[in-house]
Amino acid sequence: MSTPPPDAPCLVCHAYTPRQAVTTPHGRVWQCKRCLTSAEGESYEFDPRRVPSGREQGTAAVRVLQQLIIGLRNAQEGPLDPNDLYEVVRPYFDAGWCIRDVRHALNQLPNGAPHPDTGWNDRLPRKQLLYRVRRRLREWRWAERENGDDIMPGGWTEMRNAMRAAARRQEEHAQARDAIWHEQEAAARQAASAGARQAARRIAVGAAARARQIRAEGERRSQEATARAASQARRATQEALRKLAQHTDPAHLPNDH
Repeated sequence: MSTPPPDAPCLVCHAYTPRQAVTTPHGRVWQCKRCLTSAEGESYEFDPRRVPSGREQGTAAVRVLQQLIIGLRNAQEGPLDPNDLYEVVRPYFDAGWCIRDVRHALNQLPNGAPHPDTGWNDRLPRKQLLYRVRRRLREWRWAERENGDDIMPGGWTEMRNAMRAAARRQEEHAQARDAIWHEQEAAARQAASAGARQAARRIAVGAAARARQIRAEGERRSQEATARAASQARRATQEALRKLAQHTDPAHLPNDH
């Protein structure tokens, strides 16, 4: 068993009271002396989130309700019999309510506002206390429906289901965002790869064009050089022929006489 918890409010009754060590089916736990629940909720004999089935589970659930709402433990005449309280809340168990739903309905109206009368601190006579419970629960009935089908869905269960649905929607939205992000990332990689290929293609085309230009320039220069050499050779041949003609012309031959 761990050391006693620090001086902190109880998670159920929110009171700053010392903890006491008690034995539960789960072992020894620290329990709030005021509301008799542990911080982990391990001292409940029936899970307040489950819907009771039958009288045995129903009375066990009512005892848990008395743990959660201290004012339901005792009337002016003495301790309140869980069986009497069970007869009041039994139709709501049959309608699918759990103890969390019953507690929710006893603390507030369907519109979220608190009940107009006082809380549970005043110790009332037994009949008056049971009537207060019955009257507060009656606020969660549909006036225009027949008995047996006139109880609204449990407020705590509806809120939990709504929170679960919201969590599922958030998870679905997150998965959708991740999928879109991965698609965008893949598209960006493909675009970058395509851009690199296009850039490489442009560089290769430019290099090929430059090579053709250099080759054509070389061929032009080679042709010009060949033409110059041929022209020079023709001039040299013409000059040589001209000189040869001068030497063989009779007018230019020397006279023997």
